Amino acid sequence: MKDLIFKKDALYKLSANYVPERLPSREEHQAELFKTIVGFLEEKIPLKAIVLNGPSGTGKTVTVKKASEQVLKYCGEKSIKIEYRHLNTRFASSDFTLAQMIALSPLPNIPGRGYGSRELLYTVFDYLEKSEKNLLLVLDDFDEFLSGVRSKFFTDLIKISEEYSDRVRLILVLIGIQDISRLIKDAWLTHFMWKIGKSFTQYNAEEIFAILKDRVELSFNANAIDDTLVYMIGRMTERFGYGSARYAIELLLMSGLNASYEGYSKVLAEHVREAQYRLESIISPKDLQTLFSQDSEMARLLKALKEAFESSEEAFVSL
Repeated sequence: MKDLIFKKDALYKLSANYVPERLPSREEHQAELFKTIVGFLEEKIPLKAIVLNGPSGTGKTVTVKKASEQVLKYCGEKSIKIEYRHLNTRFASSDFTLAQMIALSPLPNIPGRGYGSRELLYTVFDYLEKSEKNLLLVLDDFDEFLSGVRSKFFTDLIKISEEYSDRVRLILVLIGIQDISRLIKDAWLTHFMWKIGKSFTQYNAEEIFAILKDRVELSFNANAIDDTLVYMIGRMTERFGYGSARYAIELLLMSGLNASYEGYSKVLAEHVREAQYRLESIISPKDLQTLFSQDSEMARLLKALKEAFESSEEAFVSL
């Protein structure tokens, strides 16, 4: 049976793993990142670790993934051999587990025991040298890793990469909410960090609207959700979701799921509000009405509140 709200593969295209064709408000960030990485590869710029930081949901990860896609295409056209790995370091509990994550990507059969973190890194660089490959390594949530463990990983990685610098080029991208350069204990290592000029700031309602419009076109049936509601989600995200695209996309998905579950062919404003109640763990006017059903004065007030919301297509109402 055809879904009344969603197109095929909508859940994937509304997931955190989906990389869209277009990045509204992040095109310049992507272009600068691509240009910087290519500059490192072609030895036009001294090798550095590229550091990206900004609030959650501001497009850091997806921008790096899009720029990396461009880099891989460029390397293919120029016959440059390169390995690309994008790892989320929040799953690493120590220097060893992070080194193991890096090593297991190109060398899945490497033994799990008998190596320290430095030995694993040397093994990776030996492999890269023998295969005449460069390495584009993205370490996501790296600020969380540095905050959670006493780490010498970055120091070891930079020192080892310098030993191989005339044979293997390591392009390192570090992503975090916090400024990673301030979490590095060894002051001399900050000289190996490169910050791109464009900052990742919170999206405003108009920018969220542009992002969601693309996702609606990919994921929702024609006329299943009006632009007014998409903009409503943008306003709610700016006000309550700290300008996070991740929050906005999740709110869009949950709104559609609410409408689909209730058998509607179109998303209503109330579906969006219900989605926010669940997302924020907020008690809804309907639930409050049930809770205060024995208090006639409160029940009348809540009934008026519920009716005001149900009759409005706006994000906020006044009584």
